[in-house]
Amino acid sequence: MKYKLITKSWSKRRRIDQPKEIEEIKFVDFKKEHNHFCKMEVHYFDGSEQTLISRVVFNEIKKHWIVDGMHVAVRLLG
Repeated sequence: MKYKLITKSWSKRRRIDQPKEIEEIKFVDFKKEHNHFCKMEVHYFDGSEQTLISRVVFNEIKKHWIVDGMHVAVRLLG
């Protein structure tokens, strides 16, 4: 599955941390269904990983799918 990272800016309320570089993202139990919840496994280049509960959202205006895990969000391509 191809995706593009959505950059998020939390600096308005928090100190700025250097973001980790993401190596790979995998989706578990993913369905292209609006408001469906799945797991997003994020693997970083430093060897660490995170599993995020994510929501699948369809943007009616822009006509694209987003998987949002709060810390990491992606827009699906194709």
